[in-house]
Amino acid sequence: MAIYGPKVRSVGTSKYPLRAWGSHIFKRDYFEHSGTSGDVRGAYQDLNVTSTGSGETLRLRGIASGTGVAADGNALNALHATGRVASGGTISENGWLHAIRATLEVAGTTPTPGGKQLAAIRVDSNIVTGATMGDDDAFIAVGDNGATGLTNLFAIEQESGTASATTLTSTYKTATQVGKIGIKCRIGGDTRWILATDVAPTT
Repeated sequence: MAIYGPKVRSVGTSKYPLRAWGSHIFKRDYFEHSGTSGDVRGAYQDLNVTSTGSGETLRLRGIASGTGVAADGNALNALHATGRVASGGTISENGWLHAIRATLEVAGTTPTPGGKQLAAIRVDSNIVTGATMGDDDAFIAVGDNGATGLTNLFAIEQESGTASATTLTSTYKTATQVGKIGIKCRIGGDTRWILATDVAPTT
């Protein structure tokens, strides 16, 4: 069955939204996977762009339009994804658990996908002129919120070849940096390297 039109389903409007005056969950779904194998997706959505148009498969906006939103150290999140290991649960030795997994995929045979930039994750800011930002404002903020902290900021699987990190040689760096790992990045259109040493810093 084909459905045509600008809107297939809509709940509320910008003028007359569904409203809550206290703690409330507008929508919640419960799913369970009880099988010993097989992948289950709670929701699967595809947006197939077949011409020169553009768009987004999912757009979320958490809008602070009041004064003093997220009081008392609370947060307003457009997206909060949690990968949880419940009490008594474990992940298999070769298994993975991610709160968010972002994959950049290019299909075909020897493709040239084009575009100005392709990335698995892109972070942007959209701040008006004259704004006064706080000292802790950042593109990416990292925090250990539990009783036990993580010891690694990044986990990069590959150290050489065509991956995002490579072993530096004397051709590129000084003698003290030979054999260290350089993480490749692009800054202002130029290639730059972040040095990752295997010697722990001293305090």
